[in-house]
Amino acid sequence: MIKRREQMIRLDTQNTTLVIKADTAEYLYYGKRLGNGFEFGAYAGGGKKLFSAPGKDDYTEYSILFENADGGFVADFTFSKVRILPEKPEIPGLPSSYGEGKTLELKYVDTTRAALYLYYTVFEDSDVIAVSARLFNGTKKDLRIRRFMSLQMDLPGTEYNIVTFEGAWARERNKVSREISSGIFVNDSKRGMSSHARNPFIMAEDERGVYGFNLVYSGNHKETIEAGDPGRTRVLTGINDFMFDWTLPVGETFCSPEAVMCFAPDEDTLSTRFHFFVSEHIVRGKWKKKERPVLVNNWEGTYFDFNEEKLLAIAEAAKKTGVELFVLDDGWFGKRDSDTCSLGDWYDNLEKTGGGLASLGEKIRALGLSFGIWVEPEMISEDSDLYRAHPNFAMKIPGRTPTRMRNQLMLNMADERVQNYVVRVISDVIARSGAEYVKWDFNRSMTDCYGKGIFPGEYFHRYMLGYYRVVSKIMKKFPSVLFEGCAGGGGRFDLGNLCYFAQYWTSDDTDARMRIDIQAGSSYGYPQTVMGAHVSASPNHQTGNSNSLDARFNVACGGLLGYELDMTKFTPQEMEEVAQQIEFYKENRKLLQFGDQYRIDEKFVKGFITVSKDKSMAIAVLNQTVAYPAMPLVTVRLKGLSETTVYDVTRRDGKGSFTAEGDLLMNGDLPLPDLFDRETVFRNSGGLSSCMYILKKRKN
Repeated sequence: MIKRREQMIRLDTQNTTLVIKADTAEYLYYGKRLGNGFEFGAYAGGGKKLFSAPGKDDYTEYSILFENADGGFVADFTFSKVRILPEKPEIPGLPSSYGEGKTLELKYVDTTRAALYLYYTVFEDSDVIAVSARLFNGTKKDLRIRRFMSLQMDLPGTEYNIVTFEGAWARERNKVSREISSGIFVNDSKRGMSSHARNPFIMAEDERGVYGFNLVYSGNHKETIEAGDPGRTRVLTGINDFMFDWTLPVGETFCSPEAVMCFAPDEDTLSTRFHFFVSEHIVRGKWKKKERPVLVNNWEGTYFDFNEEKLLAIAEAAKKTGVELFVLDDGWFGKRDSDTCSLGDWYDNLEKTGGGLASLGEKIRALGLSFGIWVEPEMISEDSDLYRAHPNFAMKIPGRTPTRMRNQLMLNMADERVQNYVVRVISDVIARSGAEYVKWDFNRSMTDCYGKGIFPGEYFHRYMLGYYRVVSKIMKKFPSVLFEGCAGGGGRFDLGNLCYFAQYWTSDDTDARMRIDIQAGSSYGYPQTVMGAHVSASPNHQTGNSNSLDARFNVACGGLLGYELDMTKFTPQEMEEVAQQIEFYKENRKLLQFGDQYRIDEKFVKGFITVSKDKSMAIAVLNQTVAYPAMPLVTVRLKGLSETTVYDVTRRDGKGSFTAEGDLLMNGDLPLPDLFDRETVFRNSGGLSSCMYILKKRKN
């Protein structure tokens, strides 16, 4: 809800209020929802600014920097007008949220006639506010933009706990907390993608509550937090200004990506609000509310060593367990027997697929399974027919030896000819295979950024605009296909991609023990509805850890269940166990995929609980990874339940049951004497003791 009284504007959600004074470009208040009044005069002049530029009396990190038409870097934007738009404007070429109408537009004009537009859209149902900015060149000369952030939020005070989600390949989005009271902290990516190392989602916490910020963008990002004089903490988020230098011609507009922010009293509530926002206003299309299929992916089962006979054998075994979708991963095209060749040659390898994708897809479907395919459209191998025919398609600097990662280069997706090629060949792959699922991979960071005729300072962003154009065109051609994004696992796990991909491969690390923290960290800003999570072989291929089939399944239920192994190697007993797992998952799929999920993080226990919307049922997975002799009794407090509801609680393995009220389960330190499995934790390398509990409202 947006209300205006002269230059005072209130933006209200169900539980929060943002107050802006338009003529002075100030934030007066952001926090829990206030009464309906407009008496904020006492807060004016507090210095909490909507935007900032160098050259005046603000020496804090600025949100805008450009070379103005007068030859200097000073921009003195003064208030022009306020409009409340009836519809949320699209951001040309960029993904953004949807599902809300009225949007606040604020206009500020510099003496050179450069114009700054700020947009605020209120998502009342999720307590999220979306923010973006535009710079219009109304001067008589080109402008050179060096920094243009999507959001500036000046928070009161200087004592904050800053939470980021960091890691590396195969250990993404681990929660990291830092206390700041002065100085500058930066969370960013310079890799050409949102990255495994630092996700764009961040939180700032103090005694008032938790502020969360995220960016609807998949390229280089930067979040800057500066605390200190004059008693405020500035948060900036947007495109990274690393190697950024954008020429804005006369009469044209530059649009920032959209940023989103939310306030909540605690981390769990903030996560719940962001989960709802992502599920309702970011993910879209046929699969937004549709239950996702249980799949088997052959990658860790075969790697490049497969043929039609082996693939069909895995599919036949998978069908017996109840799997619904078979996914053919890397190695099906060109001469692809290793990662040294053939990227870009998206034609069938007949020796490995039999009669080709069309024939293999028909045979998979004849078994009663859907068929899915892996592609890596943005990459090129130097040993490929594509490279030999079009070496100019590759991203590389003339006269320099390019940096090779995973034995591959990248395509110059800033070039429209390359974009059109990718649209054509990947559309052909999907059409001829009849794929109902596509895994879109991206296995390296950007280096040697160059495109003929493209100014170097514009390359990273022009690449992203080209990438979004390609993805959008392909997905419009195949609206019924389930697309899962992947970037060497979770290297491009962000809101920009989730505007196109209904789900994302959370990490290449499939070890259940490692996945506990990876999935928990991801869940702070993203719902389980978008997290691919697979049961893989034991010992695990990435870590060597051994975990029971039961523990691997329990952890994978924290996301979208799949299996990534060779099912023909299962014993008859394991086949039966997997069949029971999948049967249970299908019976409870709607709850596990679309319920409200909360993290469990106790001294000895980590896991999650997913609760139905009406709180009549829940499933909890509790994992113990630490064990030593004579350790204290393990206890846990559950979350998200109805305090007054009586629940019947049973273990999925049938080894115990009890009854308790919700308030006791959430506050009473539930003892778990049977969770610790000495054999599993002590004798198996990296072993994980895991237990699943099913909670159902007791019938009267």
